[in-house]
Amino acid sequence: MKIANRFLGIFVLSALAFAGCHELGHIDGIGDYGGTTNTNRDVVGEVQSIDARAREIEVRTDGGRTAVLRYDDRTQVVYRQRNYPVANLERGDYIAARVQQDRDRRDYTDTITVRESVQDRGGDRRGPSGRLDRIEGRIEHIDPRRGTFEVRDSRDRLIVVSVPFNAPRQVMDQFNRLREGDNVRIEGRSSGNDRFELENFL
Repeated sequence: MKIANRFLGIFVLSALAFAGCHELGHIDGIGDYGGTTNTNRDVVGEVQSIDARAREIEVRTDGGRTAVLRYDDRTQVVYRQRNYPVANLERGDYIAARVQQDRDRRDYTDTITVRESVQDRGGDRRGPSGRLDRIEGRIEHIDPRRGTFEVRDSRDRLIVVSVPFNAPRQVMDQFNRLREGDNVRIEGRSSGNDRFELENFL
């Protein structure tokens, strides 16, 4: 009886191990994502669009799929070891986004690493239309760490202006010389309600 029980125990353990291996075979593989775990994965690809109102980023992955990633104010964009707000992302940037599912089981990213900006890749930050908008007003706040400043325009709107990753040296020099209370005239692209991507100082 002891021998029989021992063989029965070995058989049960073997069956459980086989079942476990079978289940492991059904865990999602790497696929289009740079890697995967039970809690998060990396989505790697090119930014197709940023919807500031819906707070969503559309990415064309290396595998040819389209991934829609949600973000919030805590989401960090890392480029060349510096942190930027999501507003600095541009169409054509090549990124790796750390992704997990939110409470609604939608893909959410808290960290986006820019592997190559659209300028690094020889693209044009102006986008398909090439049209630039202009605003002018008084600077109310400057955040050098995030590369942003706030402008109060003639209609009393407070606009958050983002300096792009690869801004020309003269633009960066002017940004570094800004002081609260300065009046500025700038051109660039609107990227949502009260958000603006700087192109040039005028």
